[in-house]
Amino acid sequence: MHGSNSSLSEVDLAVVGGGLAGLSAAALVAKAGRSVVLFEQAGAVGGRAATQVREGIFFNLGAHALYFWGQAFALLRELDAPFSGHFPDPGKSLLLNDQDEAPLPRGLVSLVQSRLFDFREKGRLIRFLATIAKLDSRSLDGVALSDWVRTTFGALNAAKFMLALFRVSTYADQADRVSAGAAIDQLKLALKSNVWYIDGGWQSLVDGLHSRAREGGAVIHASTRVKSVHGETDGVTIALSDGAIVRSRTAVLAVPPRTACELLGEACRSPLARWTASSIPIKAACLDVALDRLERPGHRFALGLDRPYYYSVHSAAAKLAPEGVAVVHVLKYLRQDGDSPAEATEQELEGCLDRLQPGWRSHILTRRFLPSMIVSNSLPLATENGLAGRPDVTSAGNPNIFLAGDWVGPEGQLADASAASARASAQRALSILAQARPVLKRGSVHVGS
Repeated sequence: MHGSNSSLSEVDLAVVGGGLAGLSAAALVAKAGRSVVLFEQAGAVGGRAATQVREGIFFNLGAHALYFWGQAFALLRELDAPFSGHFPDPGKSLLLNDQDEAPLPRGLVSLVQSRLFDFREKGRLIRFLATIAKLDSRSLDGVALSDWVRTTFGALNAAKFMLALFRVSTYADQADRVSAGAAIDQLKLALKSNVWYIDGGWQSLVDGLHSRAREGGAVIHASTRVKSVHGETDGVTIALSDGAIVRSRTAVLAVPPRTACELLGEACRSPLARWTASSIPIKAACLDVALDRLERPGHRFALGLDRPYYYSVHSAAAKLAPEGVAVVHVLKYLRQDGDSPAEATEQELEGCLDRLQPGWRSHILTRRFLPSMIVSNSLPLATENGLAGRPDVTSAGNPNIFLAGDWVGPEGQLADASAASARASAQRALSILAQARPVLKRGSVHVGS
């Protein structure tokens, strides 16, 4: 996109950010018959949902999973975005400790038979799993998960097992900081609905949303950096880095919190800026490998009991590679502090894979290591009362500007938070736009020369 000091005729909605939240908001508003323009600074839309293809092998940016009954799944269906997937095929699931491995309990019988837990621990686990659906999560929003787990399950293997389940459902290893209420909500969702691994990787979700937005008339500009977003009483002015000026009636900022503050020029004492300064992103290190075969084909899923590890063969369920090729993710959930250097973490994950698939190095077709992948832009903190402490979609400080992303709003986590906030921001924008006629014929938005 080019054109110094060029100007765009006013549009109904401008979206900044082309990840899942931005594409969803654009698709929803375009579907309602309003003119939409979306700006993404990267060379292609998708953000952290983009998928890299190497020799016919689909690598997500880490181990992605879509909650089957989550809000992202529902929104994709509502928009009729085409995608397909399957529930995981875990095979012989394992729990790993430093010296040993044991079957991962996946039901009442296996829990009772497990040698990991004593009689009292088994009783506690059975009671919890039988009553979790009725547990009042909101009463625990301000309680740290580690405190609640210690009180409920003690300090032995039952507690370690529960923390492993919370890690895999929240993607976070910060039990001393995360809200117990938020973590329990996520575990409820995981136990109720399971997840899907997506055929063709999450790029298929991106492509589906992109297509629906374009079909609705949205104009999408990649490789376009927004410099600032200025809200006024009657609309929004967006300055692009090439000097172009965009006028819109409403805007959605579907970007990380610090980027939103930079674009808005938030004063350091504003509520959004203060929240941003104290927010903690969720991060993980991920070793992704494609193997021509598995030495232990039955070993397709494992969780660390003593260490924050995750292992899964996603290609056992989803179409991610040519026939016979295994796509494997080994992940370590990172803390904000105290983690090992990247090289040491990579060696840790290689060692984990050594235990699960001995001889895997001789079967490598391709590999990739992500030392510090952002899983989500904000950990739901107990000190912030969990999800209730996140900024609302209206927190940008102007009635015409809305926020969306995995860090926005009181509903959902991970991709589900992106979907919920995208829906909420789109509804807010449409409410404002309902007071006036569409300002442009759909499909006629152009910038520059």
